[in-house]
Amino acid sequence: MKVVLLAAGLGKRLEPLTSSLPKPMIMISGKPILEHIVISLQKYGFFDFCIVVGYLGDKIKSYFGDGTSLGIHISYVEQKIFSGTASATKLAKNFVGNEPFLLYLADTIIPENLENYLQNMINSDFETCILSSETEQSKIGNVGSVEVKNDHVLKITEKSTVSKSNLSWAGVAFFKNNNIFKIIENLEPSERGEFEITEAMNLILNHNGQIGNFTCKKYVDAGTISGILELNKIILNQKSSINFSKTNCDTTIQNPVYVGKNCRIGNKVRLGPFVSIGNDVCIGDNAKLEHVVVLDNSNIKSNEILSKSVIDSKNNILS
Repeated sequence: MKVVLLAAGLGKRLEPLTSSLPKPMIMISGKPILEHIVISLQKYGFFDFCIVVGYLGDKIKSYFGDGTSLGIHISYVEQKIFSGTASATKLAKNFVGNEPFLLYLADTIIPENLENYLQNMINSDFETCILSSETEQSKIGNVGSVEVKNDHVLKITEKSTVSKSNLSWAGVAFFKNNNIFKIIENLEPSERGEFEITEAMNLILNHNGQIGNFTCKKYVDAGTISGILELNKIILNQKSSINFSKTNCDTTIQNPVYVGKNCRIGNKVRLGPFVSIGNDVCIGDNAKLEHVVVLDNSNIKSNEILSKSVIDSKNNILS
């Protein structure tokens, strides 16, 4: 089964974290977000991937290569003009050919029962299916809404403040044929001036097509600071690993905590819970960290108290 991963975006919601790093390459618990996604899909039988890259795409290519190290095959296409998710999807047309494919946004994580949702989508009678999730009304405007009746999608609205539904698209869609590429050819720009894959799916509905909806319990939008921290908590709850190259006996650890390679931990430091520290990080004496993601090459000052934050290599603190 083929997978198209959309990973070309600028990641503006995460600036300045993304000033030198593409959003899918933000490291959590020793792996970039994109690798967590790929591994979860590989586990359920997906081995053939096309990653649509764009902004700082060479960093994605150099990290993953052709996928051999992960036991999968990866090819790449480049989105040179950032004109929307439909335009990005269209670039994978040759990769898809005439086969069914899974479309997956590279900042979306489905933390529970992903295998069941994927099997339901693949085995359904619908030519096109999406995955949605219940979302707080206050957040619908940031992610868009899905109107549904009896498991049939009625309309998908992209990032609108007006919504008739508490469901949002979870960034996953399954297409049993390649008709979506013909539809994208006739797509008009959205109100945001972009060619949206959600608008392409609305065109399916407008031409008497049907789209099935499967609702997952939860999904994480890792394109925000709160999403990164939530994803960090989920991943660390699944597995904890501590790799100190140098530490002191008076360091206090409240698991789950992940510490990368070549880190220097000062005296009387308190770490945890839910702390993920990258490689080559220096933490000064008496620092206290909880619910924090620290990226590679960061320096945490002595006596610093950090909570619910992401710290980048330039020591910017975002919360």
